[in-house]
Amino acid sequence: MVSRWLRRTGRERGAVMVEMAIVLPLLLLLLIGGIEFGLLFHERLTIASAASSAARTGATMGIRDEADFAILQALEAGLYDQVDTSVIIRVDIFKADPITGQKTGSYDRYLYQPGSPGCKWSPCPDVAEDGPVGSWEPASRDTTLDEGGGGLDVLGVEIIYHHTAVSGFIPGMDRDLTERALVRLEPGVIEASP
Repeated sequence: MVSRWLRRTGRERGAVMVEMAIVLPLLLLLLIGGIEFGLLFHERLTIASAASSAARTGATMGIRDEADFAILQALEAGLYDQVDTSVIIRVDIFKADPITGQKTGSYDRYLYQPGSPGCKWSPCPDVAEDGPVGSWEPASRDTTLDEGGGGLDVLGVEIIYHHTAVSGFIPGMDRDLTERALVRLEPGVIEASP
């Protein structure tokens, strides 16, 4: 009786080992995948929040010459060093169609160069250095409120960045992603109602 019980527990232990050998790789893949998607989600949220903050800054800056530079500084501040800023490929500050939110063709494109001294953007939009650059300079932005409530340009901030997978086990995780924020420019002059 005791020998029969020992044989059976030995067989059960062997079956448990085989089951564990089958299930463990799947559990590890599931765990690593969860971590990968969690890191991707965190990165997207941080960059989307930074884009929104930068767009709000641009809305309040309006037609000031230093508007683009202030937008890019707000973007840098919004990243909080939580995202490896070397992943940013480019930032477009653009005039958006008020209905669809798509680029209208007028935009300023900036490339991030974190190792460069002074201005970290190329071309540098700092008024003290080069001044506004691109096809949608701040001075050409419409901040006048029309009778019907229109007339104000819609400013967009689009960030193209590259996400690199930590483990490399999940295919398709290394890719370029886009985050975009849109906001209507603030009116340049607000008149008091009679």
